[in-house]
Formats: sequence, C-alpha cells, structure tokens
Amino acid sequence: NIHTIKPIDADAVIKAASETGALVTAENHNVIGGLGSAVSEALCRAGVQVPSAFAGVNDTHGECGPYDKLQHKYGFDADAVEAKLREVLARK
Repeated sequence: NIHTIKPIDADAVIKAASETGALVTAENHNVIGGLGSAVSEALCRAGVQVPSAFAGVNDTHGECGPYDKLQHKYGFDADAVEAKLREVLARK
C-alpha cells in the first residue's frame, strides 16, 4: 500500500521486490507518470530487476460514469489486476 507517490517509500518498494521477485502496481490513475513509473524509477535507481506490470489507465482521457464500469473500461478492476499478476508470474 503506497499512499503517496512523492516522496515514494523506495525502501518499501525495494523490500517488496526482493521478497516477492516481482511487482504489480494497481492505480486509478494514468500509469504513465503515476505509481508504476515511480516504482520503476525506485527499482532502477537501486539496480533491482524484477518482472513488473502496471494495472491502471493507459494514457487516455477519462470519462464520467459508474465507478465499477470505469474500473473495467480503463483496466484497473480486479480482473485486470489478476491478469497483470498472471502476466508477471509467467515471466518470473
């Protein structure tokens, strides 16, 4: 659980990557410049390489609607997160 992107808790990210050998971020935000990018930067700076994937909005303008439908449309509902987890585990 990362409650702020800046400043990111790089130690927590590195610890999670070291313990699990893979990382998936899930956010209701654009994955470009969001949590996934911050996690990748923290790992890169530390020289830690693990399979990773990002569940979230993929660089598109959002629209209004019921939250559950938007989660599904933009790729950060439970099914999308599970798919990213399976993708990462297949590369591990």
